[in-house]
Amino acid sequence: MKSIGKMALRSAGIAAIAGALAFGALPAAQAEEEVGDPIGIGFNAPLSGPVAGWGLPGLTGLKILADWVNSEGGLLVGDTRHMLEIHQFDNEYTPSKALQGAKQLVFENEVKIVLGIGATTGDAQIPFLMENGVFYAPLATTDIHPTRPYVIAGEDAFPRGEMMRQLYIKNVYPGLKTYAVISQEDSAAFLGQSWEVGAAKAAGWEIVYDEHFSPETTDFAPVVTAMLATNPDAVALNVTWPDFIPLVMEQLYLQGFEGPINANYIEWEAVLQKVPAEWAAKVGGYDSYPTMDDPWWGNPSMQSRFVDDWQVRFGDGAPEDVNAPMTGIDWLYMPIVQVYLHGAQKAGSLDPDAVLEAIRSETAIMTIEGPALISGEDMWGAKNMMSHPIPTNVFDTECNCKRIISMTRFEPWFEAHKDVILGHLRESGQMWDQRQ
Repeated sequence: MKSIGKMALRSAGIAAIAGALAFGALPAAQAEEEVGDPIGIGFNAPLSGPVAGWGLPGLTGLKILADWVNSEGGLLVGDTRHMLEIHQFDNEYTPSKALQGAKQLVFENEVKIVLGIGATTGDAQIPFLMENGVFYAPLATTDIHPTRPYVIAGEDAFPRGEMMRQLYIKNVYPGLKTYAVISQEDSAAFLGQSWEVGAAKAAGWEIVYDEHFSPETTDFAPVVTAMLATNPDAVALNVTWPDFIPLVMEQLYLQGFEGPINANYIEWEAVLQKVPAEWAAKVGGYDSYPTMDDPWWGNPSMQSRFVDDWQVRFGDGAPEDVNAPMTGIDWLYMPIVQVYLHGAQKAGSLDPDAVLEAIRSETAIMTIEGPALISGEDMWGAKNMMSHPIPTNVFDTECNCKRIISMTRFEPWFEAHKDVILGHLRESGQMWDQRQ
């Protein structure tokens, strides 16, 4: 594995924050510049319901990014300045409501890009957005497809993180051999779990359990019992929904599992209501969503500025107090917007084809997650993926929270093992040309 040095990423973050934004320094507004219409950014995501944990907190980061841009006079596109406006719609992770939200955001708010979780809610709105020349940016890259030219994604490490976490665990615990994977039944989980299992096979794991549970599950005791009956050395929860994670972890604890556990996203405040911190430290609870207040980022940095601004606006006693601590989701929707804005600024145009060409022309674009390479052809058939360094976090008893322990480039390992991984994807019927 090729790790990224702390100083390299910190230096990049400091350089980016010098211009206030990751997509380049914004010159101060000049009198001769024209002022254009605002650039509308649509947030079409679950703001309520069981999947809201992946949606609602992300509004805070988008608002902070808009503040950063607007405090510099707006985004300079050609000779015209554009302020950013954030518009939101609660789709409750329901496909029909996602389409309704997309239409409202496009027709009423005239947004140029729509953000969301993706999967079935993405499938419902993507045809409409593509027809209208509006970018769609789901969390995961799994929605990218050659027939969907304006789908850009990658701020969520899924499924690259699922490939890197199991590799990290294998390197730390080389004596472990058997691997079990579960997640709920949905299109994103079917696809993501295939990537994880393929990568685990390439890393030398023996897969003893690879199953999905119903999204209607309320009692996870039978789910965990069936999985543990296969005697796994390590357990993966893949892209199990945030509200399910504490319930699954509780059963893993109650049923005596003490091997390494990893998942796409773990929110420890909720999990620690179900399990003791000592057990959490024993199993690690590896995930790929860092928090911006992690000391790993250093100070000054773009990340530390985000934390300061978040606390002033959304923290305890702040004007828009969200009555919750900052999470790994708060910043998560920012990076792909930074990529989009970089493309618009470089193209000198808001025309979607010009923006897309500008994004694809870049080798890498700096974001709050670090430098994102622009690729995706091998995985998705289109160069629409931003691929930043993949973090691996582990539970830390000093803060009862997650902390970064590794930051790894995904590309070298994937290139060396893609035949095995892509072979498993094809066997599972989950390659991009098999799913559309």
